[in-house]
Amino acid sequence: MYRFDDFRLDPEALQVFRGEVRIEAPPQAIEVLAFLIDNRQRTVGRLELIERFWPRAGTGADDALNTCVRRIRLMLADDAGEPKYIQTRPRAGYRFVGTLREVEPPAARRWRVPAVAAGLFAILSVPLAASLVAAFDPPAPRRIAIEPVRGLCEYVLFPRFNEGLLESLVAQTSHGLPAGYRIVEPLQEADFRLRVSVRQTPQTTFVTATLVRAADGSIVRSEEFAEPTRMDDYVPVQQAIAARVARSMNDGIAAVDAGASGFGAMPET
Repeated sequence: MYRFDDFRLDPEALQVFRGEVRIEAPPQAIEVLAFLIDNRQRTVGRLELIERFWPRAGTGADDALNTCVRRIRLMLADDAGEPKYIQTRPRAGYRFVGTLREVEPPAARRWRVPAVAAGLFAILSVPLAASLVAAFDPPAPRRIAIEPVRGLCEYVLFPRFNEGLLESLVAQTSHGLPAGYRIVEPLQEADFRLRVSVRQTPQTTFVTATLVRAADGSIVRSEEFAEPTRMDDYVPVQQAIAARVARSMNDGIAAVDAGASGFGAMPET
């Protein structure tokens, strides 16, 4: 657990709080922030971050890292020009420069529970002790990547609509994911992928969301949503659609866990 100013970061649960309020943030942004804090005694190079968090991103890795750092600064209300927490070292990398009030060493986090089980090996059989260690070491979370939103219109009503919709989708889905799942960056390896496309007219905004298994491309759930277009303010449209897509996607994942694949329109709620 890390504490700095009025922030509290739990690297195991991938959660950040300001005071008692949890801050909604992509899990990977929290992972990168925790890594910078773990290595706060030095500047962490861009290449090191890319190789650790985006090893297969190719030419998109730089953009993915830049986006992640922006999200961290937004999460911490940090100013790149006068940083309190994340300092940019030109042509070098990034360094955490905040003052920690409480630190639990990474090694202690990693081995706290297994160490308890390890002590049992002296009195228990190897198979039984091994099963206890496995019970204390849950499987890695299943990963969901939300791909960049595609626009399918011949003309564009709002140039930044798709980017804003993606941000709303990340926030909404992160909040209601079933246990054992987490959102990862679009370019990372994932177990599921959410593909979203948008068509707009001055009257109606249509969004098609399709959740697929990354391994074979099979469709878990596909649904079309429609909201009245607001020419004066499109943010409420983004938020309303993102909330409906998130509910449908999370229901689809729950159906997979229950052993039944959901496909098609969900009942309106």
